[in-house]
Amino acid sequence: MEFQSIKRFSLSNSPLLRLFVAAFLFRLAFIAVFTGPNYFEGITDSYVQAMDNLLNGRGLTVYVDVAPLSSPERDFRYEPFIDRPLGYVFLALPAYAIWQSAVAIQVLHAFMGAAACVLMFLVGRKIVAERAAVRAAWLLALWPLSARFEVAVLPDSVMPFFLLLASWLLLEARDRGWNFRWSATVGISLAAGMTMRPDMLFLPIFLLAGVWLTDRKLPSIGALGSATAAIVLVLGLHTWRNYEATEGNIAPLGLGNGISMWEGISQFGDTLGTLYGDTRLAEKEGYASWAYPDGIERDRARFAEALGIIRDNPGFYMLHMFKRIPVLLTPDWIMTRKFAPSLMEHLQEQKGNSIGSYVSAYPGAAATRALVIGLQWASLALAAVVMFRIRPLRLVWFPSAVIVYYIAVHIPTNTEARYFYPAIPFVLMLASAGWDLLRRSPDSEDFRAR
Repeated sequence: MEFQSIKRFSLSNSPLLRLFVAAFLFRLAFIAVFTGPNYFEGITDSYVQAMDNLLNGRGLTVYVDVAPLSSPERDFRYEPFIDRPLGYVFLALPAYAIWQSAVAIQVLHAFMGAAACVLMFLVGRKIVAERAAVRAAWLLALWPLSARFEVAVLPDSVMPFFLLLASWLLLEARDRGWNFRWSATVGISLAAGMTMRPDMLFLPIFLLAGVWLTDRKLPSIGALGSATAAIVLVLGLHTWRNYEATEGNIAPLGLGNGISMWEGISQFGDTLGTLYGDTRLAEKEGYASWAYPDGIERDRARFAEALGIIRDNPGFYMLHMFKRIPVLLTPDWIMTRKFAPSLMEHLQEQKGNSIGSYVSAYPGAAATRALVIGLQWASLALAAVVMFRIRPLRLVWFPSAVIVYYIAVHIPTNTEARYFYPAIPFVLMLASAGWDLLRRSPDSEDFRAR
């Protein structure tokens, strides 16, 4: 199967269209099963509340209790929405405004997820052989973990789209000689992704490293300048809004990095004076919310405290980061959340519970989790085969840089499996090439750079 050129794209007979439709319908099926917010509902609720308030003329606000927990009376107020980046609000708002239901946002996600599969092919054929790019695109289209995750009402869910879009624009800009227009577009796409999830903030460095390792060429000063200017413009507008909304406090994208790092020290059990969980932290801080009131000051204080603990316990923290890697790479309970508790919840529910009792009580959930985890680790193993065996190595530097970035940027803080999901397309890209590598010579036509 060979994809037609984008220039000859036909709505009536196009492999790309078939790919898009199949991916979209597959995601709609997951919406039918997992309708509405049912995964990290607290995050979803904060975004939905901000959209509701915006549509009802209250501005970009949230309705929160700012009274101390020790107070006998509650004090609910409309406060500026600053605890999370703003990009996802404006992305989801048009769909939510038409049909004020989280399902409308899920359908938008399904559309973006299907578009990401098309982008997957466009990126893949610039990196690996076209055969491997086709297989990788269809794998992503029908990959159960991605399809499930991409219909969760979270900004994390749309990150594969923004990551693949930025990667395709970057590689296209390279092929077009780094002209001003394409370079600026790369900057805008990266900045848009950063306003969804701040963990993209340092990604441009790794993307440029991947491009340089592939071609041993860097963009011109003008191209770098135009891309940087676009990023600064978008993030500057975001920062200025937060500065105005908080009457002079700088909150560039959102809050939570300090609190996340502080909590993360106790990710595997309370230690060194910290504890795990936003609810428990809010109770310790003495307020119903970790972000209101005075969230900026409290987040900075927790960040400083976390850094002090890390400086005083470097050996502990190095081991801590190493222990986080399998947590980051192993899918959690998202596929079975609606039907069964997580394994950890089951083990903590009562004394005597075990993995065997979980399998006995929830055989369907246990089988589903085993299948998804097996697929994830099989794809990682195939990707590793490519990283270590393919020649020339320049074929794998770009996707490898993305995968390494998503590991490196998250293991220093509180780590969850959902943080790695945006990198799954690049794992599948390398896994597809790894499958071909195991079946034929790496010197064959399939492994020539495109």
